Amino acid sequence: MKARKVKRLRPGKPLRANAKLIVRSRLEELLELGGKALEPGAVEAQHDLRIAAKRLRYVLEIVGPCLGPEVRPAQRTARELQTVLGGVHDCDEMLPRAEGIPTLEFVLRIRRQLLLRRFLEIWAGVDEGALVTLRRAL
Repeated sequence: MKARKVKRLRPGKPLRANAKLIVRSRLEELLELGGKALEPGAVEAQHDLRIAAKRLRYVLEIVGPCLGPEVRPAQRTARELQTVLGGVHDCDEMLPRAEGIPTLEFVLRIRRQLLLRRFLEIWAGVDEGALVTLRRAL
């Protein structure tokens, strides 16, 4: 998945102004992708959402100090989304390789279900959570 281009960046502007534009772009990308990833079989959408979470997390790690302490909870949420969806993706990648090994297939399917459940729990809190708070702060 290719990252969206950030519009209205100005090299002469202060870092804080450009950082807000970049974070807003990455955050909107993540929030828009989230709805598509809610179905258990939405493998590609879940992978794309993981990539979007990774991009948001890393940009927050770099520019967070100039945006203030309100970015820390959003950074933690992005990290958790990235981690959980990374586990889901690992299961998706390993399942075809585990074909014919029933015990391993079973473990991978159960692990994927548990990780997906955790993702859904995290996502259910997004509307009232750190990501929406960050959106308002920008």
